Amino acid sequence: MSASNLPPETVPVLSLLLQAQRALDRGDVAQSQSLSKAALQHAQNTLDLQAQAQALLCLAHGDRMVSRFRRAQETAQRAAALFQLVGDLAGEAEALSVVAHTLSVMGHSEEGVDAALLAAKLNEGGAPLPVAMSYNYLGVAYACAWSFDKADAALQYAIDLLDANGLWIESYLPRINQRAMEITRCFFDRYYHGEFRSLNRLTDLRHAHARAAQVPSNLLVLQGAFVKTQVMLGLVDGFEACWLGQWDLAQQNADFAQSAQARGDSNPSVTLMEIWLRTEIAWAREDWAQAEAQAQRMLELANQIDNEHMVGIAYLLSTQVLSAQGKDRLAQAFLRALKLRENNLRLEAIRSREERIEWQLKARANNANARRLAEETQRLQQLALEDALTGLYNRRHLEDMVPEVLRKGQERRLSPAMAFVDVDHFKLINDNFSHRVGDLVLKSIANILRSFVRDGDVPVRLGGDEFVVAFAHVEERDAEGLAQRIHDAIRSFDWDGLHPGLEVTASVGVAGAEAGDALDTWLHRCDLCMYQEKDSRRQGLA
Repeated sequence: MSASNLPPETVPVLSLLLQAQRALDRGDVAQSQSLSKAALQHAQNTLDLQAQAQALLCLAHGDRMVSRFRRAQETAQRAAALFQLVGDLAGEAEALSVVAHTLSVMGHSEEGVDAALLAAKLNEGGAPLPVAMSYNYLGVAYACAWSFDKADAALQYAIDLLDANGLWIESYLPRINQRAMEITRCFFDRYYHGEFRSLNRLTDLRHAHARAAQVPSNLLVLQGAFVKTQVMLGLVDGFEACWLGQWDLAQQNADFAQSAQARGDSNPSVTLMEIWLRTEIAWAREDWAQAEAQAQRMLELANQIDNEHMVGIAYLLSTQVLSAQGKDRLAQAFLRALKLRENNLRLEAIRSREERIEWQLKARANNANARRLAEETQRLQQLALEDALTGLYNRRHLEDMVPEVLRKGQERRLSPAMAFVDVDHFKLINDNFSHRVGDLVLKSIANILRSFVRDGDVPVRLGGDEFVVAFAHVEERDAEGLAQRIHDAIRSFDWDGLHPGLEVTASVGVAGAEAGDALDTWLHRCDLCMYQEKDSRRQGLA
């Protein structure tokens, strides 16, 4: 059906989704997410379940590309459920592939394999590209489960299928994943046997990739490969070079990755591979201080992005580096910490499966009345995620997120901090300049707050003229500096441009999380700090 024959309300959604996908193809995740959210909102307003699923899937792809794995998994799961409701098997399979990848990376490898196998089955007999991609992510899931022979077979099947259909550029992804899988296999060989049993397969895969790149029809395609692809190729080459004793070459590849990341949008997953390579180089050169420091960097970054697969490797790498120096007691402490983490992951996986089964049962029970379910889902999503005026998260989302922020802070031995922002004399702004101007002020402050947050931080409009920012990865003393910059940014904003004579300031209070905190207790201390700051400024003016 052509666009001219579609219902009028469908065309804007399709246009937005097409633009979002194009932005994703060129690596502009921020633009893609903005367009996808607009498409999702439009699809929810028109109760278009198919378009909702497609928008959610595009959002999940974007989050996964920048290593926001937990959010990508949750969004892809919602997309898969909607695709199932409307009977779109191809869409469901693609969403399940994202679910499989993110679950596997986050340490739920068994669930990841289940999702990947289901995606592959749903794609059977379909077009070559989606079939190959489902096997690509099945290979990744097997690799994260340390089932390397099955991973190798799945990835090779994807490569052969893509090559047979002339989709050589698409075969880059499973090729790189296959070589990364082999690096992990070699790593575990060394861990369990004390040495590399063989690097031949790693070398063979490099040669196979090089031969494919020399095919005349592939040369032009190779020149247009994404920078991230070239960086990852350099990194996997670097591991082989390091383990073969070519340390200077390995160092050059690590430096190339770092400089390429600095020139473009940094990808945390690529950075993790670079740090791992630097750890290996330092170990090979017996630069123990550098090896320990890089392994710690790797552990911290893997923690930040919920990449449990790399967290495990970082722990084991640290134990090997420590054992090589005779620090056996400290190495054992790392192993105990890893064991505790694995136990917690198993418990989380059990809870996750129970919740997923319960959700699926409810979805099946409501399948006969899909439109009513979609309307209820839309209402709950709007309540749970965003404030209607500013687009920031609302209190309900804050209530959901704070336990996770506190848990991660405890794991990382960091005290998360929260800033409470209150607009000074907001009633006078409404009275003197109109409620429309007051709304513009609130939207502008929301945009100012967005400019200060990082991934994992939670900017919220509590209601009225009150805002909160929960800083997930910032010590309290650092958050106080951020709060001052927020205060200064609000004061120095061009308010006169909104309305002549308009001036806006805000009071900002900061409090770090304490043992036993819940949202209410934490917010109460922030509120007290904010009023203390407000009073001190009044006295200063007096």
